[in-house]
Amino acid sequence: MPLPRRRLLTTALGAAAAVPLGASPALASPALASPARAAGAWHRVPHRGIRPDDPDGRAPLANPRRGFRYEMSYNAVDLTSPWENEHDHSPDAARTLDLLERRYGRGANLTQLYFYLWEFATSPIPPSALANIESVLRGLRSKGYAAVLRFAYDDGVRAPRRYTVQDIQRHIGQLAPLIARHSDTVAVWQAGFLGNWGEWHGSYYAHETYPDAVTAIMTTLVDALPPGLHTQLRQAAHRDLITDTALLDRIGFHNDYVTLGEGEWDYYVPGNPGWPTYLDATRERMTDGEMPWDKGQSTDPYAWSTVIPALPAARRLQTLRFDSLSLVHNATVTLPAWRTTDLTEAQVTEAQLPVSDGYFHDRAGRAVPRTAFEYLRDHLGYRIEIREARHDPSGVHRDGLLPVEVDVVNRGFAPPKHPRPVRLVLLDADGRTVSAADTRADWRTWQPRGRTETDDDHTAPAPTTLRARLPVPRGTRGVHRLGLALPDPDFPGRGLPVRCANASTAWTDGVNVLADVELTG
Repeated sequence: MPLPRRRLLTTALGAAAAVPLGASPALASPALASPARAAGAWHRVPHRGIRPDDPDGRAPLANPRRGFRYEMSYNAVDLTSPWENEHDHSPDAARTLDLLERRYGRGANLTQLYFYLWEFATSPIPPSALANIESVLRGLRSKGYAAVLRFAYDDGVRAPRRYTVQDIQRHIGQLAPLIARHSDTVAVWQAGFLGNWGEWHGSYYAHETYPDAVTAIMTTLVDALPPGLHTQLRQAAHRDLITDTALLDRIGFHNDYVTLGEGEWDYYVPGNPGWPTYLDATRERMTDGEMPWDKGQSTDPYAWSTVIPALPAARRLQTLRFDSLSLVHNATVTLPAWRTTDLTEAQVTEAQLPVSDGYFHDRAGRAVPRTAFEYLRDHLGYRIEIREARHDPSGVHRDGLLPVEVDVVNRGFAPPKHPRPVRLVLLDADGRTVSAADTRADWRTWQPRGRTETDDDHTAPAPTTLRARLPVPRGTRGVHRLGLALPDPDFPGRGLPVRCANASTAWTDGVNVLADVELTG
């Protein structure tokens, strides 16, 4: 039956050389014992989360590779769209993203991006089509977006193409260098290729049903993935066909029919044979999803026009560690309901969902509801909050090193999925980096609250303490600033840094500013 279309290091580190923030410093020398805290020597600076009446307190925190996403589709041959509802999309991806921002609201920095290769299913992709694909990825870069990327041949309208495993492998080989050059614009490269809309059903030769074919395709794709990226499959039954289990570390899932099990093609439900696999894989691998189109958007028989309730949806998305969800699907039924449905702190707490610091209270301490849309927008994927920063200026006089500690916590639905350095930095009054130390922390281990629909520990997540000793050049005087940086050093000038969900920190050139430090030379 057709599917719908549509460990953590917390020891103190040795001194690190002063480096530009965007560079990749050598790791600090072997870890040292945590510095002894002389009574009164440490300065403590507590931090708080974002409250609704803070400046921009209800605005989206658009961090990279998480959150709501848009959707765009192109025929690679000429950059037209195969869909009537996308005929106003431009070959200029930046213009199309501007259109989607106006239509669905700003705040996303992700988009599902389909490229249809119908014309080239059984031949090499020509240079002109590769150039078209590259131009779209450049447009995403210009807007600071990343793609949930999928290639497909069959669109469910034109006749299925008779491509082979070797055709798919050849095309992955052609696309791999292009994706590597533009991997700053890719959040995940979905398996795609097979069947209608790349959803792994209905292909002419039914390759998606044969373990040898599935293993061959996924081996080629995983080998082609740039470092740190994952791929995704539509359902556990396909993953179970892979005979080389070494591949599974890089394979997550996308649920293209999120209906909380009410719809026939939503397999992501307790009791489904694949449920244990979904729970296991989504713990550390990228998870994406979309609701069905609604009848205001589509006349297809699988369109879904019953409101999908917000709180159960949040529980399912949190249980399966969703990183992203379409903002385009079910946009005339469910999403308007989410925008007008209030959630309170009591409801969210009772549902064993994460509660960000101050999120449901104004600065006077009064309770303030948030809409379900706001809550999901702000908690899909990771949400990193700084709890407290500490520093000991007396250390500079002892050995020229400034001891620093920072407590952070993840209030989101999911751990971060893409590697990046975690650095403590010292800035001068003009925001220039005086020194930086890599804490060696792997932020992908910053686990959020336990999953709601399991027997996980549902208490709030424990903070993680980051430690470093920052070298202070001799003669450094005056007020300086401590900061936490989560840059994307693989793409200097292109990759997006991560902003913490705090109203008590300043944001300066990709650095979360934590505290002022008076240095006396």
